[in-house]
Amino acid sequence: MTDFTVKKYEAFLKSLSENNISVYGIYDFIKLKPEKAVILRHDVDRKPFNSLKIAKLENKYKIKSTYYFRIVKTSFNTDIIQKIKKLGHEIGYHYEDLSLAKGNLKKALQFFENHLNKFKEYAEVHTISMHGRPLSPYDNRDLWKAVDFEKYGIKGEAFLSIDYSDIYYFTDTGRSWSENSVNLRDKVNSGLKADIKNTDELINFILSNKDVRIAIVTHPERWADSYFENLVNMLKDTVVNFIKRILNLIR
Repeated sequence: MTDFTVKKYEAFLKSLSENNISVYGIYDFIKLKPEKAVILRHDVDRKPFNSLKIAKLENKYKIKSTYYFRIVKTSFNTDIIQKIKKLGHEIGYHYEDLSLAKGNLKKALQFFENHLNKFKEYAEVHTISMHGRPLSPYDNRDLWKAVDFEKYGIKGEAFLSIDYSDIYYFTDTGRSWSENSVNLRDKVNSGLKADIKNTDELINFILSNKDVRIAIVTHPERWADSYFENLVNMLKDTVVNFIKRILNLIR
C-alpha cells in the first residue's frame, strides 16, 4: 500500500522538477498551447485539507496546477481556497449543477451562475470542470449544449476546451492510472494510450516521453498521509469501484 500516499506524490513532483518537465494548469495550457507539457489538474471532491497538503508540496517544487472545488460542504472551504490561491495555483469551479437541478436546465443555469459568483468572492475563476457524479443520470457538460460558458466570463472548460486527441490522459479515478470500468465520466477522446498501473510507472512514462503532452488528473482525497488513512481509502475505493462497475453495466 505504498501508492497513493502524500510521500509518493512528492516523489512524483520531485521527478518532474529534477528533470525540468514543464507543468501547466488548465488555464495556462489553454492560453499558451505548449507543444510538450504535463497538464496537472486536481478535482477536490472532498477532504479539502488534503488538497492544501498537495498544493504546498507543489509550491515547494515550484510547480503550479489547477484545483477544481465543488460547491458542496465537503469541498467548498473558502479558507483553503484562498490559501491555495496564494500559493500561486489556479482555482476553478467543479460544477455539478445539472445534477443538483435534477435535469432542469433553467434551474441548473441559475444554480451555476449563483455558485460561480460565490467562488468569485474568493478567487478569480477562468476555467471550470464538470464533476462526474457517477450516481446521477445527468452529464453536467450538457449545460453547454444550451448556452456558451463564455457568457459567464469563463475562458475554458477542462474537458471541452482542450483537444485531447494527441494528449495522453491519466486519471487516478478508481485508484488506478489505467483505463477501467469504474471510470464512468472522467474520460476524453484521446488517440494515445499507455498501460500504466501505478505511480512509479507513471513517473517512468513521463521521463521516457518528454516530447509529448500528458494530462494528469488527481483527486487529493485519495492521497493519504498515514498508513491508516491509506487503508481506509483503499477499502472505500474497493466498495465504490464495485458500485461503479454495476452502474457501468446498467448504463
